[in-house]
Amino acid sequence: MTIRKTLRWWFRFLGLGLIIAGILAGSWRPDTWLNYYLRMAILGFLAVSVLGIFAFGFVCPRCRRSLLMQAPAILDGRPCACPKCGVSVDEPAKSPAA
Repeated sequence: MTIRKTLRWWFRFLGLGLIIAGILAGSWRPDTWLNYYLRMAILGFLAVSVLGIFAFGFVCPRCRRSLLMQAPAILDGRPCACPKCGVSVDEPAKSPAA
């Protein structure tokens, strides 16, 4: 599996998490105002957590540098390389470090 495919898989997984949080938010009805705000706070925390995992988890598997700025190119399929180590995102994810 290439680095690009691995990052796309994580992006889809985190997107699914956001969709589930949205479904939960829409399905909960306010019983009392305290219960409603507690549920919304939990869902807000889950949404921020998913976004944080994406922001800090979108890293090069070789040098652990963030690839967040290259995310549009990676997800669109355009040629892209890590800005620090120069490894192409189309190389296998498990090969030895360059």
